[in-house]
Amino acid sequence: MLLRNTRGLRRTRGASRQGASAAPGDWPRRLMPWLFIGLLLMVGDLAWRAFRDVANVPIREVNVNGDFRFIDTTRIEQLITPHLGTGYFLVDLQQIRAELERLPLVYEVTVRRAWPDRLWVFLTEQVPVLKFGEDAYLNPYGEAFTPEQALTVSLPRVDGPAGSEAKLLSTFDRFAGELESTGLQIQRLRLDGKHAWVIELSNGTEVLLGRRDIDDKVRTLVHILNGHLQAQRNQIARIDMRYSNGIAVAYREPDDANPIAKGTQS
Repeated sequence: MLLRNTRGLRRTRGASRQGASAAPGDWPRRLMPWLFIGLLLMVGDLAWRAFRDVANVPIREVNVNGDFRFIDTTRIEQLITPHLGTGYFLVDLQQIRAELERLPLVYEVTVRRAWPDRLWVFLTEQVPVLKFGEDAYLNPYGEAFTPEQALTVSLPRVDGPAGSEAKLLSTFDRFAGELESTGLQIQRLRLDGKHAWVIELSNGTEVLLGRRDIDDKVRTLVHILNGHLQAQRNQIARIDMRYSNGIAVAYREPDDANPIAKGTQS
């Protein structure tokens, strides 16, 4: 009994001493989280004030960069001017980019902020490589675009149904490469509703290729234009290559030596 009481007394006294010694040291430990939270709030408030001050710095200058041949820079200024005076971080870069990309002669736009109060605008202009129909043009990627006014540039013309733009471009390039040795250029290339191809050459000759084996027919065309038709090719109005076993040649002016329609074996 005495031993048990003694142990009980020892435990009680030890616990009392620990409680007495731990109580004063608990206050700093308890205050640390609150001090840390207060510090974070203070830093956050300072950061917000700094951000607000910077965000309210108005955009005073816009630098537009790009190699322009057809774009009217006054249109670009009209679209960008309303954004001057907007805060540095408040200006809507996506809206500016979307407005500029809606211009028919603009292919690509990049808009960036430049510290402390400027915007950099980089514009890539559409590059017309072929006339497409009456009013549109094709760029090097076979994409059609329609400017508000006709461009002051002379280009070969291609015609075809909607969705045939890329095919027209690739076919034109292929045919033009084949015809290069003749010294004649393609003035116009047409794909009609029946998927038949027609070429108009720079000397005024119309070539009817039809729908089948068009690459082989173009190679045959090059062969005869550089061969026995070379001397008369500027007098030829039409070459019809839609036949399976020959071609028909129509001359502009009939005479005894060169009939209006003349067939030769291909």
